[in-house]
Amino acid sequence: MPPFVRPFAILLLVLAFTGCKGPMPRWGGPEGDFQAENLLRSGDYEGAMRRYEYLARDSSYPDYYWLRAADAALRAGDGQAAQQLAAAINPRDLDPTDYRQYLLLTSRLDLNAGRAREAMAKLDTLSQEPLDGGQAINYHTLRASAYNQLGDMLASARERVALGAQLSQPEAIRKNNEAIYDALSRVPDSILASQQPPPPNALGGWMALTRILKITPPGGLAASLDEWRARHPGHPADGEFLQEIVKEAGGTVKITPLGQTRPAAPSGAPQPAAAPSPAGPFVGVLLPLSGSYAKAAEAIRAGLIAAYYADPDPAKPQLHFVDSQSGDIHQLYHQLADQGARAVVGPLIKENVAALARSGDLPVPVLALNQTAEAESPEVYQFGLTPEHEVEQAAGSAWFDGRQNALVLAPATQFGQRMIRHFTDYWRTLGGKITAVKTYPYHGQDFSAPAKSLLEAAPPAATPAPNGNFIFLIADGRDARLLLPQINSSQGSQIPVYATSHIYSGRPDPQASQDLNGVIFCDIPWLLNSADQGPLSARSLEPQIRQTPPDYVKLVALGLDAYRLVPELERFRADPQYRFPGATGTLSLQAGNRIQRQLECAQIENGAIQPRGAAPLLQPGAPVPGQP
Repeated sequence: MPPFVRPFAILLLVLAFTGCKGPMPRWGGPEGDFQAENLLRSGDYEGAMRRYEYLARDSSYPDYYWLRAADAALRAGDGQAAQQLAAAINPRDLDPTDYRQYLLLTSRLDLNAGRAREAMAKLDTLSQEPLDGGQAINYHTLRASAYNQLGDMLASARERVALGAQLSQPEAIRKNNEAIYDALSRVPDSILASQQPPPPNALGGWMALTRILKITPPGGLAASLDEWRARHPGHPADGEFLQEIVKEAGGTVKITPLGQTRPAAPSGAPQPAAAPSPAGPFVGVLLPLSGSYAKAAEAIRAGLIAAYYADPDPAKPQLHFVDSQSGDIHQLYHQLADQGARAVVGPLIKENVAALARSGDLPVPVLALNQTAEAESPEVYQFGLTPEHEVEQAAGSAWFDGRQNALVLAPATQFGQRMIRHFTDYWRTLGGKITAVKTYPYHGQDFSAPAKSLLEAAPPAATPAPNGNFIFLIADGRDARLLLPQINSSQGSQIPVYATSHIYSGRPDPQASQDLNGVIFCDIPWLLNSADQGPLSARSLEPQIRQTPPDYVKLVALGLDAYRLVPELERFRADPQYRFPGATGTLSLQAGNRIQRQLECAQIENGAIQPRGAAPLLQPGAPVPGQP
């Protein structure tokens, strides 16, 4: 907030600027508001927001107060209000300090909406700016989050290391250290080794420590850590944080806190058989913790760990993670069985599921995290986020609503063709008609041609709307927000649109979703039920969700359900009518030991998600509602 300037000083400065080009500087400035500041101190952020809004409407410095109102809205957790308030600000009327605060605030709004590149572009303009303590903390925190969203975990850790130098509160330091370790644990070992700055660089010390915990066998851990301390004396990771990590890791990690990553087996080890057996009852988990599926595995692992810690049962079995990429899938499974695993969760990769199911020799039950038609086994329960099931249930919603004539629009990709084939086959088995099938360029810029082509193929509605045409859209939120305005502007009467879950990111954004108004889609209850505030709700796990790339967020819910399903497997088999209310849907056991997910459906109205209830599970030949 700029200080007041005495009249004589103002005169001197005005004279000094006489003849200069550009806008005159803003002299003086708004005073602090005692009432708003008291509301902020008391934690009544919503009250502070309303007070600042009032001041903005009745002040000579509205942008100053709009900025503080938007900041209070963010603190209150109302991202929509913050976005609207920020839109009222004219940044050119802010003084330099407030302008920097404006860039930080709008960067955070971008990150909340998953727009990491837009946020980073704003933050890059601040790289040479003088930032005070609070702004510097926000700057490095936001850059770390942006790099995280972009998948550059090394750069995210670098920002966190810089942030650590700005922190003074022990709890904030502890959480930042956990975030550094979590980010570096996702960096390949080769990068940790080849790009490690030499001592006394703090990031280099973190990289060296993370690599030690990743590759060092239990027997050599103490000596390696002594050597690390000698090379990095006084490193911020040393002390209580490292003691806790070593206590958890120790070469025999069974379960680690949410947000941390289990040290992997030594690189180049021919077999993981040397790993010590877990002490006590445990469930083995086979996930591809390395390789191209590692990000997906980490999201599932986060869900498993969250469910483990939320389980109040004192006799709950531990979780013992094994990298399914570290050896033959049969040998890894039998190693877990020989060590006494009660059950095995995983594998995730479809080929591994098929190989394990075909092997026949399975002494303990398997909850596979994918489904394949190639093999079945009485000991392998196949569970996964199969997109074909989502297509069927979105199509079932259209059929249940009385739609019969489908115009299909999908991306011109291999995945799009796969979804087109499944939808058309399933729709025809229900008795529906395929009026047209069109494709569009995935993440293209101009969708006017495919929208026009699709609508030109639609026959005139000769019957009332319940028996008329509808569009079945396969698109993510980005493409759908560009396609639908083209479709709506090209048609006289709006054709209903049904879509798969890909249209919804799982993060409510009413402003960005205005172009999706009217769309009906089906998705997992965990993301649609915003009122749920339980320990495993999406709201409660928001910090972990923010650390997970958007494409993998639903896999966190898969991990939650995988943990909770293990003790339910026998009940599924004993009672065919049993239904389990899971995060990924209402779960039931179907033929071939496949676990079916019944989704929830919703419609977007005024940019907000409005529930429609459970998705219909229809059988081929199902009658059209309202007809004999």
